[in-house]
Amino acid sequence: MTLLEQTEKVRQNVMNRMPQPIIENFKNDIQQLRDNKLKEKALQVGNHIPNAVFTDIEGNDIQLESLLSADYLILNFYRGGWCPYCNMELREYERLKTEFQSYGANILAISAEVPQLAAQTHEKNEITYTLVTDKNAVFMKEVGILFSISEKAKKDYVGFGMDLKKIHGNENFELPVPAIYVIDKSLKIVFVHIEEDYMTRLEPTELLKKLKNKQI
Repeated sequence: MTLLEQTEKVRQNVMNRMPQPIIENFKNDIQQLRDNKLKEKALQVGNHIPNAVFTDIEGNDIQLESLLSADYLILNFYRGGWCPYCNMELREYERLKTEFQSYGANILAISAEVPQLAAQTHEKNEITYTLVTDKNAVFMKEVGILFSISEKAKKDYVGFGMDLKKIHGNENFELPVPAIYVIDKSLKIVFVHIEEDYMTRLEPTELLKKLKNKQI
């Protein structure tokens, strides 16, 4: 089953059981991101990514530049281990990791969840590539993929039992839109895919085809 098929199945289940007012709140928030042109304002192909410092799942600082051992590095910005769509995406990149490496690309998954929770995400999804924490989402903000959660959405998350203050270790109430960036050894962006709709993701096999056909 492709990632698209997996996420669509979950989307349908969510839409069937979630109260309509909550669905409308999330739809409005997604539309707000589109109206604000977040995708267009984020860093684009040809721009350079800043050399950030992350925290790994063991609590150690790690520089982005130190991870540039292959021709390309895939940056998978995910919302957190609490997000089912993110977990499916993380597992799909794990499944294809060896193939990505065969075409000169390593994988780095980035979230704002605190390292202890990132470690849990790493373990439960049986990930063997690197997961890091972008503390207070500083790097995500520089890339331009971060947004503030609406007041209505805050209440919905609380209703779901999601304590974002505990998950992120701050009171900022910010999340990244799902995004895939591919950078080269000079930190230059060579591919970008951003989704305002958190229930939709890039099919990893499509990115694999682009690498295979030297289209990036």
